[in-house]
Amino acid sequence: MKSARAVAHTNIALVKYWGKRDASPADLNLPAVGSLSLTLDHLRSVTTVGPGEQDSFHLNQEPASGEVAAKVMRHLDRMWQAAGHAGARPTCAVTSHNHLPTAAGLASSASGFAALTLAAAAAFEYEPGRPALSALARRGSGSAARSLWGGFVRLDRGVQPDGSDCRAYPLQPQSHWDVRLLIVHTERGPKSLGSTAGMQRSRDTSPYYGPWVDTSEADLAAAEAALAARDLPVLGDILEHSCFKMHACMMASRPPIVYWRGATLDVIHAVWRLRGDGLQGFVTSDAGPHVKVLCLTAHADDLALRLRDVPGVHAVDIVGPGPDPSVEVLA
Repeated sequence: MKSARAVAHTNIALVKYWGKRDASPADLNLPAVGSLSLTLDHLRSVTTVGPGEQDSFHLNQEPASGEVAAKVMRHLDRMWQAAGHAGARPTCAVTSHNHLPTAAGLASSASGFAALTLAAAAAFEYEPGRPALSALARRGSGSAARSLWGGFVRLDRGVQPDGSDCRAYPLQPQSHWDVRLLIVHTERGPKSLGSTAGMQRSRDTSPYYGPWVDTSEADLAAAEAALAARDLPVLGDILEHSCFKMHACMMASRPPIVYWRGATLDVIHAVWRLRGDGLQGFVTSDAGPHVKVLCLTAHADDLALRLRDVPGVHAVDIVGPGPDPSVEVLA
C-alpha cells in the first residue's frame, strides 16, 4: 500500500436525513429518507492513511481508542475488501484533524469518513469512481456520502436491498449561488446522545416517524427545483419545514430526544424577527444545539452581528459553499 492524504469538507443537510431503512443490514447504513445538502468551505477534515507497524488512529493529534478507533478500522477493512485485494489488510496508521467542532451537531463524521474513504482508496490503489466511493463512505457515516462533492448534493434513499442505488450525486456546483450559512454556536462540547442511537429510538417509538419518512420525497423534489431557480424564500420555507418535522419526530420519541437549549430557541426566534425586518435568513438545525441560518451573502454580516448579541450565543461563523474534496498520494 501507499500513503495518501485527503481533504474533505463537511456538509449541512438542507432537507434532513434522520432514520435508517427498515430491515436492512446495519453495515450497509441505508437511510430511511433522502437528503439534500450544502458542502461548506473552511469546515473540513484532513486525513492521512499509510502503512504502520500496528493499526493506530490519531484524531486531532491525540491517540483514539475504543469504538471511535474501531469504526475507523472497520471502514479500512471495508475499503480493502472492496478493492479486491487478496489476503488480510495491512496494518495502517491513520491521522485525522477536524477543522470544526467534533460531535457537536456539525457533521464532523461527514467530512471525517469522506476523507478517510478517499485517502484509503488512494492508499490501496483503488479507483472505482466517485459514485462508488460515495456509497462506501455512506457505510461509515450516512452524511459522508454527500461530502464526496462540493456545492449542493443530493443523496437518494434508494430501494435496492444491497444499497447499490443509495448514492449521492452533485446537483449544483460551488459557484451556483452566492449564499452563506451562518453557524450559530449555542453550546460547547459534545452532544448528549449520538445520532445513530437517536435515529433508532425515533424509529422504534415516535408516532411521527412514519409521516416524517412518507413526506420526505416531496420535500426533496421541491427543494431541488427551488435550488435550481435560486429561489431563497421557497427553499428557506422547505428547509425550515424539514428541520421542524425532524425535531418534532425526535421530541415525540420515548424518552424524548431534545438537542435544543434555551439559546437555540432564542436564536430561532431572533432570525424570524429579523426576517420580518427585511434580513432574509432561514433556520435549520441538525442533531445538536446549534442553529444554522441560510441567507444571501449581502445579508450575512448584518445577521451575524445581530445574532452574536443573543444571550447564550458563543460565536457565529459565516461559511460559504465549499469545494470538491482533494486527494494526494504521498508515497
